[in-house]
Amino acid sequence: MDWVLGIGVLLIGIALLVISFVLIKPLGKLAEVLESVKQTTDTLPSTVADITGQTQQILHTSNETISNVNKQVKKITPVFQIVGDVGEASREVTTAALDTTIRFKDRVANASDFVKEKEYKGLYGVVTLVFYLMQQRKELKKMRP
Repeated sequence: MDWVLGIGVLLIGIALLVISFVLIKPLGKLAEVLESVKQTTDTLPSTVADITGQTQQILHTSNETISNVNKQVKKITPVFQIVGDVGEASREVTTAALDTTIRFKDRVANASDFVKEKEYKGLYGVVTLVFYLMQQRKELKKMRP
């Protein structure tokens, strides 16, 4: 019975030897992969440090640029305020001119109605219309500030 035990141990030894020969090549490739990973992780701290330094430079430059833009905006803001004031003043003048034009148009229409009402014809009608318009013009001048 000892000899059966000896044969069993021999078969186990041969099986382990075959398994080790079969696994030599994949284990060698696994060792290469692990070595590559080690090299990559060894360079990782310096790469992260470089990226961090570049990021700090970019942030510093961005802060300077924003500061310069803020200074320029502060310098140009009064110009925009002046432009806004000029726009508001021109709107007021335009509105006043429009109101005056509308009143003048109404008065001219009234003069035309006056001439039609009185049935003035020809040169006499024109003279009357001019006189009426001159009167209205004087009234407009009085109304202006």
